[in-house]
Amino acid sequence: MGAYYEYDAYDDPSAYTSYDYDSYDGPTIPYDSYDTPITSSSSYDYDTLDGYEYDAYDFDSYDYDSYDYDSYDDPTITTEPWTTGPMTTEGPTTDPSTTTDTDTGTGTDTDTDTDTDTDSTGTSTDTDTDTDTDTDTGTDTDTGGEEQYFDDPEPFGDDVQELDLVGTWTLYWEQIDGVYVWDSLVPWNSELTINELGEFVWREVDAMCMSETFATGNVWVEGSQIVMHVDTWERELPWPSLEVLGEAMDPPFRMRLSYALLGPNLGLTAPPAITETAPYQGRNYIRVDATGPYLGGTWWGEAEMSAVPMGDMMAHLMVRDVYKAFLDPDPTPDEMPYESTGSRSIQRVWWYPDPDIFEPVTFEGGGWTCLGDCGPAGQTLIAGNNLYAYGPYAGLTRMSSFASGRIFKRDVVSSCP
Repeated sequence: MGAYYEYDAYDDPSAYTSYDYDSYDGPTIPYDSYDTPITSSSSYDYDTLDGYEYDAYDFDSYDYDSYDYDSYDDPTITTEPWTTGPMTTEGPTTDPSTTTDTDTGTGTDTDTDTDTDTDSTGTSTDTDTDTDTDTDTGTDTDTGGEEQYFDDPEPFGDDVQELDLVGTWTLYWEQIDGVYVWDSLVPWNSELTINELGEFVWREVDAMCMSETFATGNVWVEGSQIVMHVDTWERELPWPSLEVLGEAMDPPFRMRLSYALLGPNLGLTAPPAITETAPYQGRNYIRVDATGPYLGGTWWGEAEMSAVPMGDMMAHLMVRDVYKAFLDPDPTPDEMPYESTGSRSIQRVWWYPDPDIFEPVTFEGGGWTCLGDCGPAGQTLIAGNNLYAYGPYAGLTRMSSFASGRIFKRDVVSSCP
């Protein structure tokens, strides 16, 4: 991990255990005149959200055109938010086929040459018969397999971001005597191992090391996302395609997940069902727009699945989850603590088949306060007591929820073989 940054503060979140999260109820300064964008939905209980009073907010009035995506390094976004179409290229265009090409040629060439010469000595007859039979039978059969349903995978290891992923990453961990080990209080664990060839094994195992499930495949990095080509998946599928579309998207399928690599910690943007025994609650964002000197601006994360529907001959983008955080700028940037209001949202859209299915937007609190000087890398609380780590990696500023069960930690000592 020395290839990029070393975040000592990330290694030990227990340093903040003295912080009284329960007593924290949003910013410590009034925001009576501060208009906080959340939603116009009347079903959300705003009174329970960070102690703020939120006026109804019309998303359509938000000035998305002010975001300069062209100046953003390696974004996954290709169109403006809240459009009616996908925000990344669908990708798969290869149509697998089964063809049999047989070329059979049979040729017979017979040449008989008779030369009769009569002279004073006698008669000479020369007969030359040449028969040439050329039979060429060639059968070329190309049967489309799983690799032909998708675009070819990118090579693994051609940039340092992929090499940084090599290792074993554990979701539930605790620190004992300065060593990170599996959390003994959790009756299961989730462990992701990536080798030097880009092959991954994602194992979930119970506390007794008796029951386990696996997912396997290949992984690589595209822009700000991890791409996982899944060959086997022994758990419930990450997205409920059977319930929504009436069809289970069995492997092979591909997942594209926004991610953050902050020191020895790996954060993934993924749906709750990415882990089976208990829902995955991690949050991960990349910064696409900065407002003010600290954390204010727009933060974005995506998680999507491409698969091959039954009877189809190519992969399609099936579903995408978009995680957005609008963190308002600090109205008193010269006074500590550095903090402000904000909002977060999650929307799931099913892109296949037509018509698209837009599920209701889920809203979460977004009030934030930095723990410390709010420098280029550090930690912050969002919505009262959710600890996040943030910092630069590979040209982007990334932010991930920073707690056991919500972020993976490298090389944690396992209690199971």
